[in-house]
Amino acid sequence: MSRADFTLSYDGSALAAHEMDVRELAPAMLAVGELFDAMNLLLNGDSAEVQVNVRAHEPGCFSVVFYIVQSWRDGAVALLTGDFVSAAINLKELLLGASGLVWWIKYKRGEIPDRVEKLSGNMIRVHYGDESFDVPLELLRLYQDLAVRDALEKVVHRPLQTDGIDLVEFGPREKPMQQVAKAESGAFKVPEMADRVLVDDTREAAFSIVSLAFKDDNKWRLHDGNSSVSATIEDEEFLRKVNANLIRFAKGDVLVCEVQFTQKQGAKGLVTENIVKKVKRHIPAPRQLGLPLPPSKESDDESP
Repeated sequence: MSRADFTLSYDGSALAAHEMDVRELAPAMLAVGELFDAMNLLLNGDSAEVQVNVRAHEPGCFSVVFYIVQSWRDGAVALLTGDFVSAAINLKELLLGASGLVWWIKYKRGEIPDRVEKLSGNMIRVHYGDESFDVPLELLRLYQDLAVRDALEKVVHRPLQTDGIDLVEFGPREKPMQQVAKAESGAFKVPEMADRVLVDDTREAAFSIVSLAFKDDNKWRLHDGNSSVSATIEDEEFLRKVNANLIRFAKGDVLVCEVQFTQKQGAKGLVTENIVKKVKRHIPAPRQLGLPLPPSKESDDESP
């Protein structure tokens, strides 16, 4: 078992009475636990667990002392394997050290590196244009991890968006290890991640119409026989005819369409998009029973 502690302080005119709104405090305090949980899970997997406790708050603007206790589920594995960050103090150093995660995000404003280069041992060289610096592989993994970055945003960026809270400090108030001012807080927002396309398929499909939209996005609700889907209509000629009342719809009508079906993975999870590229046929709902027609008179005259 190992342990480490650090002080988290918020400063600003709103905290002159050494008090902080619980609606701002509670999410930030919970996020500290989320942050170390995410760091420990990323670097140690299920081999270790971390407990983050609040000891007390110190005099000053508004300060809370956390202590981190890390315990190993399998002591033998922890001792014999070099792949684990095996001390709570190491986790704290990766976060708050002179070249730790908070420093990196603040220094490079949260930007994604242009490229990374593997060095000997456990070191990585990070390149930003003509500038480069070396960091441990574990630090690069923390910098890239969305769960870690999201928790750190809650600790740093969100409280600093409150009027009267102007500074976040990590470490003793007389000599903080890291500090972030309000003007620097934007760097701690989780970067927008480009969606990754998993499936991109164009196919023919039939839909009944649930609801039409005559707005700029042209998103219609359609039904494919199993479920309702949202679809963007990009067939300009079809939309022109609909807007000019040259095409009218009734309940049960079916559209046979050429549809681009795309599934993307992004920060918010799996997203599905349906884009109707072309409406190939409009099939009105049946208006009569499908009974056989009687033979015509001419047919009767021609029969022997």
